[in-house]
Amino acid sequence: MTLDPETLSMIRAALLASAAVLAIAKISRQCSAEGLRRRLRAMELELFEFARLGQVGFSEPAYLLLRDSLRSVAWASQDFSLTRAGLALLQGHDIWRSANLQRQTRVWEEALDQVVDWRSKTAIADMHRQMLRTVRTYLTLGAIPFAAWFCHSVVPVFARLSRHRAPMRKTRLLEAYACTLTGLPIR
Repeated sequence: MTLDPETLSMIRAALLASAAVLAIAKISRQCSAEGLRRRLRAMELELFEFARLGQVGFSEPAYLLLRDSLRSVAWASQDFSLTRAGLALLQGHDIWRSANLQRQTRVWEEALDQVVDWRSKTAIADMHRQMLRTVRTYLTLGAIPFAAWFCHSVVPVFARLSRHRAPMRKTRLLEAYACTLTGLPIR
């Protein structure tokens, strides 16, 4: 059975288009992983400044666990993707085994309970939640080309259209994530 030239050219175009889409998705995921690493490094510097100013000790277990979590997630960020997360869930594997996220574990709770000052305790808990949100956002938007730009551009527009102020935490998180992915300066 032979195929006519028009069908062959359509098949060739479809194969080239699918290869281009896969290449764009892979490059986007790699750029997003680098953006995640930059964002986690910035969070680590914020944590260091917090400890340097005397809010929490450098030898506090909560500080050490959060710092180690930030470093291990940054190190393992190339392993994170929505596809790999889905496959790991289907196979029953723990997606976070290469990263030390300290999600709601007894060790994290005990370390957080050892912080004496309640303001420092809430600040460290907020940093931990911010790290988890950043990783979740990366997992959901990481391989989508221009997703960070979209979030960076659309959230303030919707806030102006609805004439309500956008929630500052979500807006700042999305803006910071978009800026780290695109290389734009953070306002």
